[in-house]
Amino acid sequence: MRNPSRRRPLHAVVPSAVLLVSIGLLSGCMATPAPTDSSTPSAAAEPTATPPVFASDEEALAAAEAAYTAYEALSDSITADGGIRGDRIEPAASPKYLPNLLDSFVGFSKTGFISRGSSTFDNVSLIRNSVEPRGGVSIELYLCSDISEVRLIDKTGADVTPAGRTNRTPLQVGFTSSAANPSLLLLDKEDVWSGRNFC
Repeated sequence: MRNPSRRRPLHAVVPSAVLLVSIGLLSGCMATPAPTDSSTPSAAAEPTATPPVFASDEEALAAAEAAYTAYEALSDSITADGGIRGDRIEPAASPKYLPNLLDSFVGFSKTGFISRGSSTFDNVSLIRNSVEPRGGVSIELYLCSDISEVRLIDKTGADVTPAGRTNRTPLQVGFTSSAANPSLLLLDKEDVWSGRNFC
């Protein structure tokens, strides 16, 4: 398995979204301790192990692949409409990553182009599958994004796809989920892998 060390954002033209997390502070007031019943020994509470969301890494990988497939379908649909109503991507993206995607669709809409065809991906491998302390999961993958079947069309109907476009790009993608719905994976990042090209 490759050790990720170098990457650059896929949406480099968009400022990275910053998720500000508010942390509740405990008050300085101390409650008066309740009297202890010395006649009954108190058993120490054993920590409860957090059950895994997915039964295996294979199951986690399959769920992440399905989530990325759904994301690509939504993204292709939005660009096929010229980038309008980019908020349709919201069901597939994390709150942290959503602003990046929305900005990208706004940028695409300003070109006046539409897309035709579907994005695909292959060469998928799991980097990490972990249960988060807050609940939910965090999953990272390597995959090759393939846009060779996607064409750019201008307002006259002419194909304006750049002749020298890179069609296959190695990516490191991440997904996250909430404690309330841990099996619903949301795209949290897409980084172009700048190490050895595995596509």
